[in-house]
Amino acid sequence: MKKGLPSFITSLGLISGCISIVISVAHGNLTLAGYFIILAALFDFLDGMAARLLNNVSAFGKQLDSLADVVSFGVAPAMILYRLLLLSYVRTSPGADFDFLHPSALQNVVLFSAFLVAVFSALRLAKFNLDDDQVKNFKGLATPANALFFAGLGFAAETSNYIPGSAIIFTRWFLLLAMVFSCFLLVSNIRMFSLKFTDFSFRSNSMRYLFLIFAMVLLVIFGLPGLAPVIVLYIVMSVANNLWLRME
Repeated sequence: MKKGLPSFITSLGLISGCISIVISVAHGNLTLAGYFIILAALFDFLDGMAARLLNNVSAFGKQLDSLADVVSFGVAPAMILYRLLLLSYVRTSPGADFDFLHPSALQNVVLFSAFLVAVFSALRLAKFNLDDDQVKNFKGLATPANALFFAGLGFAAETSNYIPGSAIIFTRWFLLLAMVFSCFLLVSNIRMFSLKFTDFSFRSNSMRYLFLIFAMVLLVIFGLPGLAPVIVLYIVMSVANNLWLRME
């Protein structure tokens, strides 16, 4: 029973990702879809913790975790991005300019480009599985963080408590630019600090504590739409930390 617990938790995360996809496709409810991505991220955190506490870290668990992540943090956020791109056409090209049921060839290319997020997430996970140098820190943006970024955009699209200037998320150029940077960061070699604590001293975890403090402030101010700027903050702080370490 104990040996199967981490895999059971991983499976719950996979189911959460599947539900998020169905909600995006069948109902177009980006808020609820985002909730299930957050739930999948929680299960992703818990399965690793359970494996370490039970001393049950295995190659099987690692592979299962990555396969689940492709769905929950690859396909699910890609579907949210697809819906956001679709909304950008509906809002800016109503009537004859955009046929919801029969988009033009160019419009289809733009819409389906959202699934590059799923492709690059899979590439990132395959790369991660073959790299033993990503235990304490990451190379490139972790897929859960990337998924939470797009979930945050989905929350912002459907909430009345908009982040200032958040109407920009309905513009295609912003969404496509976000997708390009997302795909680049997923497979890049840029060092990103992890939130794994080996001890709780401020000196050895100052970057983590500062990030968590600023993240909480953003979430208190903006609510769940604040997830998007939280991930941007994480990227900026990781790059700044790299520059600081090089200067020492």
